[in-house]
Amino acid sequence: MLPGLEAMACPEMAVSMDVMQHVINVESSRNPYAIGVVGGALVRQPKQLDEALATVRMLEEKGYNFSVGLAQVNRYNLAKYGLDSYEKAFQQCPNLQAASRILAECYGRSGKDWGKSFSCYYSGNFTTGFRHGYVQKVFASISRQRGTMVAANGAAPIDVVSRAQRRVVDVAHHPQFSGQPQGVAEARVQAMQALSPTYAQTVVPVDPARAYEVYPSTGAMVRGGLVRTADAALSRVVMGAMDQVVPQPQAAQMPAPQPIAQQPVAPQPMPAQNDAGPVVVRAWSERNAPVALPAQAAPAQAMPVQNIPAGDEAFVF
Repeated sequence: MLPGLEAMACPEMAVSMDVMQHVINVESSRNPYAIGVVGGALVRQPKQLDEALATVRMLEEKGYNFSVGLAQVNRYNLAKYGLDSYEKAFQQCPNLQAASRILAECYGRSGKDWGKSFSCYYSGNFTTGFRHGYVQKVFASISRQRGTMVAANGAAPIDVVSRAQRRVVDVAHHPQFSGQPQGVAEARVQAMQALSPTYAQTVVPVDPARAYEVYPSTGAMVRGGLVRTADAALSRVVMGAMDQVVPQPQAAQMPAPQPIAQQPVAPQPMPAQNDAGPVVVRAWSERNAPVALPAQAAPAQAMPVQNIPAGDEAFVF
């Protein structure tokens, strides 16, 4: 058995060893003494040259069709490609050189199609190799080699795991830092609260232009918020003081409406009519005040006393 094909350097190869090694993997599993019987199979593969020579002579005497060596060159192609003895057919380089020439001819006939070339190498035509799965086995060997590729020093490469691409965002507003210690900023806030408690309790609206500021740390964010709150409170206090200092224009004061004093109207005597007493005329505001009328000219007469029988007083009005 071959330990590996890396040490082999056969001259005059018609097809690169990079391709031929996959043909060898499928044909003989890298056993230089392998024998393939068409329409049958050996009980086991030979492990030495003597076993291989004895077996092929037996197969030849019985009329079997068979292939030999690393690349499984068919018995009817041995003499055509320079393998004039079975001993030479089991040698590594002569066997590979003959096989590479056969594959190169198939490659030219197939129009440089590797799938058809492998089928031609296997069966002599461009279709049987596909039906029997031979072409698929060769391509599978190529895929396995690519999947287990190692570096020159024997170390296997590390796979790459894909991850989401980072999204780079341009920061329009850079973090603003006042440069003052946190204690100074807190002192300013407390001073503003002492001057104007009403403004200190008012919620400071967020400036839309600064709504997306990026701070390097939590401390910077806190300091920035304190400074903005203090500035807003200070501006409000200053505006309130200005309102108190600057006099506001006042409208001309109109005199309040005063009630008109009514002159007392002296009662005017009216001439008497039909022997009645005079009519007294008074002001409307004195309409409800009692007024003593002058005595009538005629003397008051006493009501006559009625004589009411006893027991009838209740019915007299």
